[in-house]
Amino acid sequence: MSKISVIIPLYNKESAIENTVSSVLKQTYKNFELIISDDGSTDNSSSIIKRMALDDKRIKYFYKSNGGVSSARNYGLSKAVGDWVVFIDADDEMLPNNLEHLHSLVANYNVEIAAANVFLHNEKGLFENLNLRLDKNKIYSNIIPALIKHEATFSNGATIFNRLVLGDKPYNEKLSRYEDAEFELNVFKNKTIVVSPMPITIIHSEYAELSRVRSDKMEKDFIFNMNFAKKSFWQKVKMGQFILEGAYTYTNGSHLLKQKYGVNYYWRYVFWGITKYFGGIYRIKKVFGLS
Repeated sequence: MSKISVIIPLYNKESAIENTVSSVLKQTYKNFELIISDDGSTDNSSSIIKRMALDDKRIKYFYKSNGGVSSARNYGLSKAVGDWVVFIDADDEMLPNNLEHLHSLVANYNVEIAAANVFLHNEKGLFENLNLRLDKNKIYSNIIPALIKHEATFSNGATIFNRLVLGDKPYNEKLSRYEDAEFELNVFKNKTIVVSPMPITIIHSEYAELSRVRSDKMEKDFIFNMNFAKKSFWQKVKMGQFILEGAYTYTNGSHLLKQKYGVNYYWRYVFWGITKYFGGIYRIKKVFGLS
């Protein structure tokens, strides 16, 4: 049974971290270590973890000075000894079959990366299914088109990586927003990945940043630091999605992004058009019972 390293980057999550850690400890798959990479928390988070670690030796707590979530993930990875790695955010939650399901996917399909579906828990306390356009497990040689077609999702807590795929520092430590997006474009571009429609993680979106983002965060946001050179068509379409999201999350975002990217700004419309096209195709197939 392969060992899995579960890595939680932690910074001031005293209201959520105990629930997150408890969800990992309840896994039906038992051969794992839980690495807490504390990025300089100043609240009661560390005390909670140290108390829980007294009762379960699978918890390994490491403290570092504050450097951002990318730095915390990379630091946690440097402490990992498992053959496989799962990152999960400090305010999300694993369902009990999470690790067992992910491990069975990589074992049965002989791949280096596997991803599954998630539930979203919103600010109203309701659970939402992502409703992926996927009925059964499927292998992709390029997952980026599948993400755009809404056949797949990449979520922390619902994706497992072979340790060798990640290298030493897979996350760009200069970024603190949309760092997952750059990671997604870089790691997924040449890898065969199996995707499962089964939800295995609860993403607590009530903790997410809901208001407009201040412009002083642009410097560390991947949305404002993308390089379109030497990118494939599908990578550019995906980057168009990030531009579209940035246009809505930043005050005056459309103007700022148009200034930043010039003609590449219009990939947002390519993304929008392609998603509408594939959405239409999917609905037609559903109406006529086509697979």
